[in-house]
Amino acid sequence: MTMIKLVCIDLDGTLLDDKKEISSKNREAIKELQKLGVQVTIFTGRSYHSALAYVNQLDIQIPVVFQNGALICTPDRQKIFRQVWLDGEIAISAVELSKQFDVYPVVYESFFSEKDMYVESDYEGAFEEYFRQNLSRTNFISDLIGFLQKTPKIVEIALVGHVENVQAVVENLSKKYESQFTPVKNRQIDDTVFLEIFGKDVGKEIALDFLLNLFDASPSDTMFIGDNYNDLEVMKKVGYPVAMGNAPDEVKKVAKFITSTNNDSGVAKAIEEILIKRR
Repeated sequence: MTMIKLVCIDLDGTLLDDKKEISSKNREAIKELQKLGVQVTIFTGRSYHSALAYVNQLDIQIPVVFQNGALICTPDRQKIFRQVWLDGEIAISAVELSKQFDVYPVVYESFFSEKDMYVESDYEGAFEEYFRQNLSRTNFISDLIGFLQKTPKIVEIALVGHVENVQAVVENLSKKYESQFTPVKNRQIDDTVFLEIFGKDVGKEIALDFLLNLFDASPSDTMFIGDNYNDLEVMKKVGYPVAMGNAPDEVKKVAKFITSTNNDSGVAKAIEEILIKRR
């Protein structure tokens, strides 16, 4: 087996259990990797502040990928390697189209503000739990478009709604702005999707190139452990893609190894099975 130099791990649904905690088994397995000299980092769709406590639990000092690669920085923010913004004009169009197609828009305004989410109303539907967990970072305002007209650039917009409606928003946005933004499908619950609109060239697979250059690693000696749609492209790229037992079938299909679920310390089992036992 090729020597693994870099291990990249997703947070929600992967390293975190359903209580949003890192199990002691997962923590211990990651420490063992670090002792072996393997570089370990986090690739998450979460914002900096939303992910930081977990990153610090693992004593990670190297660059971390936040917000699906729109932000890459060290946990102490001493080095910020990448910040990709979404143009305010595109954001305004996305909100206008959301209203037209009955989609719920969420504006994420800043990379480093703890209260970075802006919405016009409470959300009702399949993703209520997400919005409940993120209430402390949510600003309720009366006019998203008016807010965006005063904001030349933002981090991202999330579109939450029926799959076909969200797709209609993205297709119409593409007609006007083509390759000036990146749609990233995050999660889907039944026929409701949570899709994020970022600036140009954002994705965990693009962020991976930066880490590979930094650590003189190649995709073939990299492992990625993930569970959801925003992990698909980076999993296709690495030599050792690992899918969680709770991942959708589309994600499991691209994996070389399927571990147990996020509630059963699947990250630890993958590390033990693939790395520690084979060294």
